[in-house]
Amino acid sequence: MEHEVAYATELTKLHHTNYVRNSRAIAVLWGIFTVVYAILNIVVFIQPQWFGDTGESSVPGFFGLWRYCEETTFGSDFVCKGDFLDFTNILNPSFQAASFFVGVAALLFLISIACFLLFFFLNTATVLKICGWFQAVGAVFVLLGCIIYPSGWDHQEVKLVCGQDADKYKIASCGLRWAYALAIVLIFDAAILAILAFVLAAKQARLLPEVYKQEKVAKK
Repeated sequence: MEHEVAYATELTKLHHTNYVRNSRAIAVLWGIFTVVYAILNIVVFIQPQWFGDTGESSVPGFFGLWRYCEETTFGSDFVCKGDFLDFTNILNPSFQAASFFVGVAALLFLISIACFLLFFFLNTATVLKICGWFQAVGAVFVLLGCIIYPSGWDHQEVKLVCGQDADKYKIASCGLRWAYALAIVLIFDAAILAILAFVLAAKQARLLPEVYKQEKVAKK
């Protein structure tokens, strides 16, 4: 009987050790993907490649959240305008709002990365929940940015490149580019990271199961 109890205790220890190891490995991957996401979010925020000219456009040019680039004369280099620190230089309120939401989303993910330091001071589950909320709000903000952004396509500068038919949510002769597509993908990535953070927080095993505690009491 004692042999069976000892065997069960060792088996419980083994399962617990494997569970903790697998949980930590997933948490490490979650942390790595969080860093990668933050980098991609910053790239999307900075790059003026959300939409731009196609073969049907009369004037070459392309637009980002807060910066746009146009060819002033045929064959010359593109001249880029726009400054995120000065909202008056952003073409219209729709682009301003989209820039704000995507920029804050990038900031939230940077804050969640900084929160990794809290693993040294707080319970793992608590830190994961904090990061998960930052990431969930970040996902919502990127979603809002992607939804609001096309409502600014009726600006005159956009019509100059995309044609006079360009209007809210109508891109006319222009086409979407990789930065906008990546931003849409990042919405789902942020949501997945947030869900994973909450799942990991909920599934955190106690560091010392009952069998360990009973052994410690017996040794005393």
